Amino acid sequence: MAVSRRRLMTLAGAAALAAPYVRADERKVRLIVGTQDIALQETVNASKVLDGSPFDLQWATLPGPAAQLSGLYSKAIDVGLMGDTSLIIEQGRARTDWTGSNQPLQIVAGWRNLDRAYPPIITAVRTAANINTLADLRGKTWAFNFGGFNYLQYVLTRIKAGLKVSDIVPVQLVDTNAAAAAFNSGRADVFSGGPGPIIEALNKGTARILIISDDLDIPSLGVFTARADVLRDDAKSQALADFLNRVRLHWTWYANNLGAVERILVEKLKQTPDKAKYYAASGASVFRPLDDDLMRHEQRIADVLFESKDINKKIDVNIEFSRRFNQATVQAS
Repeated sequence: MAVSRRRLMTLAGAAALAAPYVRADERKVRLIVGTQDIALQETVNASKVLDGSPFDLQWATLPGPAAQLSGLYSKAIDVGLMGDTSLIIEQGRARTDWTGSNQPLQIVAGWRNLDRAYPPIITAVRTAANINTLADLRGKTWAFNFGGFNYLQYVLTRIKAGLKVSDIVPVQLVDTNAAAAAFNSGRADVFSGGPGPIIEALNKGTARILIISDDLDIPSLGVFTARADVLRDDAKSQALADFLNRVRLHWTWYANNLGAVERILVEKLKQTPDKAKYYAASGASVFRPLDDDLMRHEQRIADVLFESKDINKKIDVNIEFSRRFNQATVQAS
């Protein structure tokens, strides 16, 4: 199922406008932050780290990385939530080459759970499909969504298996929940994405993990991406740094209040208690510095995607990252 960029931009604008927002003080800077579901905004709000903030914050929910990108380009949001490889694909397929002075977007912060027991991204298979090795993926129906590290997980798993697109039956859907629904219903033999939406199948044994993102050397960070004009605006940049520092403090609260997080997921996201327990534990994260080590991982991924012709040109990933907010995310006291 394909959704046009124009349609996504319309949805992005509608979602941002529909988000509840009351301007408390016209003198305050307004920051609109996009998320793909309400989980992060609910835990941030519950942690009370935003109390007394000198900026006005508005949340906007736009499912999937493609919608986040459209929301950014349409200026419906200032900051979007996606995976750390979303901009690799965006830059690699852009008609105009990105440079250090014209890049439209930059990643400003990234985070993940560091516990290997909770892999952020996986490729899973249905037990009934009799897939025991990567080679067995040949000819199978494979569900994934375009954009971000879910798509990268699909691409790198396929490459590691020595397969071309023509060797499998791709089922590209709008977001990870749609891809998971296809997998859970039996319409796909293989799924690449976060384990949360298929956790019940994994727990029941009707599905199993074939390979995780760490085995493919994918950083698998959730990231905040900001528009270039937001970063050039001194007042908005200061508000963004303050916001990121408060989210950092929220991660400390989160790890110490998993029970409260579970209740939020049950009450606000209508998850089952078992699913909420998993999502709460797997969501406990820390910010990772945007540094040279990360750039080496990201550049390798970009080079692999170019060699596999999944992006059209060789790119420099450094252009996609702004390191100026590291102080707010990993070094602030």
